[in-house]
Amino acid sequence: MKTVRNIIWAMIATMSAFWFAMEPQLFTSNNVFEWRSAMIQYSGILSLMLMSITMLLAMRLPVIENWLNGMDKAYRVHKWLGIGGVALGVTHWLWYQIPKWLVMSGVLARPVHHDGSGPAGNLSGWTLWVSELREFAQGIGEWGFYLLLVLLAVSLWAAVKYKPFKLSHRLMSVAYLLIAVHSVFLLKHAYLGEPIYYLTLAFAFVGSIAALYSLFGFVGRGNRYSAVVATTRYFPQAEIMELVLKPDAAWQGHTAGQFAYLRFGDEDPHPFTIVSGSEDSELRFLIKELGDFTTGLYERVKQGDAVTIEGPYGRLEFDLSKPQIWIAGGVGIASFFATLEALKREKNHPRIELFYCTRGVDDHLVDELWHLAHQAGVSLSVIDTMHSPRLNTQRIVSQCGNLSDYEFYFCGPEVFSKTLKKELDAHQFNIEQSYHEELFVMR
Repeated sequence: MKTVRNIIWAMIATMSAFWFAMEPQLFTSNNVFEWRSAMIQYSGILSLMLMSITMLLAMRLPVIENWLNGMDKAYRVHKWLGIGGVALGVTHWLWYQIPKWLVMSGVLARPVHHDGSGPAGNLSGWTLWVSELREFAQGIGEWGFYLLLVLLAVSLWAAVKYKPFKLSHRLMSVAYLLIAVHSVFLLKHAYLGEPIYYLTLAFAFVGSIAALYSLFGFVGRGNRYSAVVATTRYFPQAEIMELVLKPDAAWQGHTAGQFAYLRFGDEDPHPFTIVSGSEDSELRFLIKELGDFTTGLYERVKQGDAVTIEGPYGRLEFDLSKPQIWIAGGVGIASFFATLEALKREKNHPRIELFYCTRGVDDHLVDELWHLAHQAGVSLSVIDTMHSPRLNTQRIVSQCGNLSDYEFYFCGPEVFSKTLKKELDAHQFNIEQSYHEELFVMR
């Protein structure tokens, strides 16, 4: 993730340098409207760049997943670049509006334009058409911006249910296309033929292709397979459903720690971690009741139902050459089941300590986990937070010894991970190199 951040900052710095090369007079000017003109361009170009990368990341392309080492990390970058792009869009809008408001209130004098064009009636047909086209692009860009603000609020507001959330993401492609048209047609004429001009066009082109790809439903289409429900089981104490699917012969397999999107009938696809081992002919999932879709799923899904699988995705790979500490929070235990299955066939592996933290213990599920951990030679600690203190680094140190000897693998709630990393940092643990986690969250 650090490498990705550095690349993005380098792209921002490059675009900033090319922009400044076209505005050399800016920092010697005390004219508010010269600053306004330059900063409108700068904030708009950077906003378009970040949103274009956001659209590209949403395509779920294997090359992007490989580069970012997991689709979960791609979605994390996608989220924050989207927020950054919209924030710069707000800045762009404010640079446009605030000076106008100050002129209307009498604080600033209205600027005098010297473009040499004369009255609109004296414009040639071509110039008039271009002028009208720019006005049209300005209008749709503003509407695209307002639409994007609403859609971002819907996407980030946890109270919004999944279907509106998915619809908001689909409509973001429409908002992006409006903004891309706005950005291209309202670039300064002075930028024409310069690097900043061609780079902006390139980002708009790539982002528009990605937006159309998403808008027409091509995302993940080449990675979908048919399956039928083989069996289901429900663990009431943990509120977890076990789902076993029989995929068709086209399914190409998976590795431990990966996840897949499942579509039941006309429902929208949802991501779930694959629990079964990579050599199993059936796919097993543990689905926690966490929202409007997963609640009651056990009653809606029956044996023999058709299911569409998209995937697999994810790159949570375990380096079995070093001692490890695994920490699972709630349904995050699913990420470790497949690796435990694989470890049953390993004769020798380093020490592995698994901490399963859950609120409420289902005896059947835990018995299966104990049995599997015993077969794999993994030490298991089950912590029921309804009756025991939450897991902290003091307990881990007392049980495992020097933390620097281990690689950490975490899958669970984001708040839990942040707390744990803060405590590990206080123990001088190298989080950047030795802490690995499944980052996948939908919003």
